[in-house]
Amino acid sequence: MKMKKEVKGLFIVIVAGISLGGLILLSNSLTQKKSPPNIIWGSGIIEGDEVEVSPKIPGKVARLMVKEGGSVALGAPIAILDSREIQARMKAAQAQVTRLKREVDKAKVALNLTREVVGKKIQEAEAMVKGARARLQGAQAQWEKWNKDWKRFQALRDRKVISQRRLDEVAAAAKSARAQMDEAQQELNRARAALETALAKRREITLRKKEIGILRSALATAQANLEKAQAFLADTLIPSPVKGRVVEKLVEEGEVVTAGTPLVIVTNLDSLYLKIYIPEPQMGRIALGQEARVYVDAFPDTPFPARVCYVAPKAEFTPKEVQTHKERVQYTFAVKLCVKENKNHLLKPGMPGDGVIKVGPGPWWNPIREETTQ
Repeated sequence: MKMKKEVKGLFIVIVAGISLGGLILLSNSLTQKKSPPNIIWGSGIIEGDEVEVSPKIPGKVARLMVKEGGSVALGAPIAILDSREIQARMKAAQAQVTRLKREVDKAKVALNLTREVVGKKIQEAEAMVKGARARLQGAQAQWEKWNKDWKRFQALRDRKVISQRRLDEVAAAAKSARAQMDEAQQELNRARAALETALAKRREITLRKKEIGILRSALATAQANLEKAQAFLADTLIPSPVKGRVVEKLVEEGEVVTAGTPLVIVTNLDSLYLKIYIPEPQMGRIALGQEARVYVDAFPDTPFPARVCYVAPKAEFTPKEVQTHKERVQYTFAVKLCVKENKNHLLKPGMPGDGVIKVGPGPWWNPIREETTQ
């Protein structure tokens, strides 16, 4: 009876050993996937281009809006810097702009008033000159007439044709005409002087214009300072430049950072790739731009179109000394398969995946299902 139990136990051990061996063989057969001759494939991890998100300006980190491992949308806030000092500068710049605008408006009013007053004075002076010139011309005509009469009457007196009294009357009239002419000349001189004074007032217009120019220049500077402060205020909100996943947080709230200091690292979900390793003997069939597909366990029936976008110039895991052909063929080269479109962002960094490269005519091959597809 005891012997039967021992035999039975031995049988169970043998059966278990055979079953375990079968499982090992089955596991090995499953892992040793054989692709079609027109396909080269490899396994790897989905990776993406990493973007360091940095502020444009220095400041203290008031809030961090993301966590490591969390997803972030394009343009979503990553962090906020303390903006109290910038807001104070913006208020001061705004007050300066408001004050200078008022001064420019006042200077414009003063310029228009000066133009009106000066223009009126010039018109009045020009009218005075015109009137004085006309009166002078009339007085000159009268003096010339009486002066001729006086000379003619003087000749008549010499011949005793007229009396001395008549000659004296003509001489008095000529003298009066000369006095009126001199007075008209003085009036014209005064009118011309007034016109020169009025014309000189134009300089006030020029000065007013210069004043407005200076104020406008100061206003432009103040507006530039305001716009600069507004830009700084906008830069206190740091948005995500890509849609992706936060892989690392590099600062904490309350830290003071300089411009360009990385705050977080985000992986771009629109720029993912699968890095696989190809044995050295197959590298002669790999070329940049070749069509490829990526498969992941989460979506085993969904091929993600890709292309060969990078081929390592040197092999990895190279032995220090290469002595035999067998060791040489164990070399592997890193190859990146860039996903053409990550629709709905189904692929995520860190996902394990299989990549297949079509190096010749023929159907595609799904390494997860181990079947050919069109």
